[in-house]
Amino acid sequence: MSNLEIRAIANPKEREEMYHQRWLVLRAPLGMERGTEKDTHDEKAFHLIAILTDKIVGSARLVELSKELGSISYVAVLPDFQKQGIGTKLMEKLIEKAREKNLQRLRLKSRITAVNFYQKLGFSPAGEPFDYLGIPHVFMYLDIPAFRQQDADL
Repeated sequence: MSNLEIRAIANPKEREEMYHQRWLVLRAPLGMERGTEKDTHDEKAFHLIAILTDKIVGSARLVELSKELGSISYVAVLPDFQKQGIGTKLMEKLIEKAREKNLQRLRLKSRITAVNFYQKLGFSPAGEPFDYLGIPHVFMYLDIPAFRQQDADL
């Protein structure tokens, strides 16, 4: 998948295409209307998209909740492109961005069916499962080690 590009959204057209892709993956299967794939954090969030042959096939976002805590959400890859490493690449870029912002911890709300995916990236579940949009979810956290100059020198 050498022609896969992972980057921030560049313009309003891409933002709308990202919202459509997000809705197709996360809300349409639940019978939810367009617009439910957005929330009040979108304007201040850092959005990533995965582009393959000029088509947005994946997306995810990072929101700073405080100086120390970031929230990852709306991680979505079109079904035909899942299990090809695209979600992992999106997550790795968001973790890298969080590290650049000196965040100390990341939080996400995972569908129970996706817990193993996030655990492979270092996230740990916390608390009891809960219902969100009619689907069992659990909060998961990742502690981000502080950047140390000696690590860069290795």
